[in-house]
Amino acid sequence: MSTPSEVLAKVPLFSMLSRRELDKLAKEVHDRTFPAGTVLTEQEEFGTIFTVIAEGRASVSVNGRPVRALEEGDYFGEMALIDRSPRSATVTAETDLRCLMLTQPVFRPFATSHPETMWALLELMVARVRDAEARDAGARDAGARDADER
Repeated sequence: MSTPSEVLAKVPLFSMLSRRELDKLAKEVHDRTFPAGTVLTEQEEFGTIFTVIAEGRASVSVNGRPVRALEEGDYFGEMALIDRSPRSATVTAETDLRCLMLTQPVFRPFATSHPETMWALLELMVARVRDAEARDAGARDAGARDADER
């Protein structure tokens, strides 16, 4: 089993950190396990936890539709921590999961004191917005085709 520092070092968001910084952050994580089928986050609920998957696989759904899978090194919960809004998706454990969890009082000051982490978060946010826009455009196109066929 990988240590929290080893897991965090593989996450692109934290990969540029020194060993000392990784070890410091790793001391703040809550290392938890969840059985398959557990709902870790529910869309529209407020969240205060940033989660990194250390082992296992989870699914992400928006409005009940699957949108992507998460596995070791992937993370979720950062959007709700940044803007304090409800969760934008539901995350469910597909297999037994081991997760490293950081609370808002730990994650926020850490991110703001590490500009390279903030930049990586910005890049992620842009990618997620583009993905959401592409999904919306695809749904609109499908709706238009359905209307044309009637």
